[in-house]
Amino acid sequence: MSTRSRSGIERRLAAGIATGSPWTAVLTQAGIAVAVLDADFAFLRVSQSYADAIGRPPEFFPGRNYFELFPHAASEAVFRQVRDSGVAQARAARPGRPRPGHGGDLDRWHWSLTPFGDRARGSATHYLVLTIRHPAASLAGEVGEAAGEDRFRGLFETLTSGFALHEVVLDAAGNACDYRFIAANAAFEAITSLDRSRIIGRCATAVVPQLDRRWIERFAGVALTGDGAQFDDFRSDLARHYRLTAYCPEYGLVAVIYDDVTTLRCQLPATRFPGRRNTTGGRPPGEMCDDAGR
Repeated sequence: MSTRSRSGIERRLAAGIATGSPWTAVLTQAGIAVAVLDADFAFLRVSQSYADAIGRPPEFFPGRNYFELFPHAASEAVFRQVRDSGVAQARAARPGRPRPGHGGDLDRWHWSLTPFGDRARGSATHYLVLTIRHPAASLAGEVGEAAGEDRFRGLFETLTSGFALHEVVLDAAGNACDYRFIAANAAFEAITSLDRSRIIGRCATAVVPQLDRRWIERFAGVALTGDGAQFDDFRSDLARHYRLTAYCPEYGLVAVIYDDVTTLRCQLPATRFPGRRNTTGGRPPGEMCDDAGR
């Protein structure tokens, strides 16, 4: 394949996932994230949805090797097989939730990997297009839940407290670096002003770029040890106080109940906040502050 022909294919692949492309809207609606890689598995371009799913800005990826970012022997073997054979593969997420990890281990995603070369039979692969979709990111109008799941969903949706389920994300060194939204109820949406259809399957740092690192540390502490925790938070943008109760339903997951305690917090002096021993000069231990220290 000539350099000119190869660059033309690369431009077309990149254009298909560029912001503003009609295909981008279609893929986003379907919950599908896309990355374009070269034959050496270096990123060339990623969609915004892919960046959000992994928890990095799109400009972070180009030029970086997939398996330097996400070392995973089984996934690398699949990539090499697709590249060398020129035959695409697609698989569903494995039954059961994988152990906490980074976004590069394919077991946690519904995924496909498609090779591109020139049109000649048996030609070498020059590009790979990876698509991923988180199992929690249901298509609009998707139905077919089992009866037990449907009953659970009804209870989940009628809770007056906000509820969200998160999956801890680890970096290549095994340290917690983010968490991903897996599920949320209507009350969570009302309390936080976060649209569920836009956050499920995405990393928290992509949804809230200024996220306090302590949220990741506290949620990871629960998800990776099994120890429950409770802490208070003030959101200056909403001028609301929240009490968060976190527990671990399964290793690597943290389920969080969000209660709006603004009225209670304003009625009681900080030194008498129920259930707290004052060690922070009037602020309950673990409570996060806004820039003004409120």
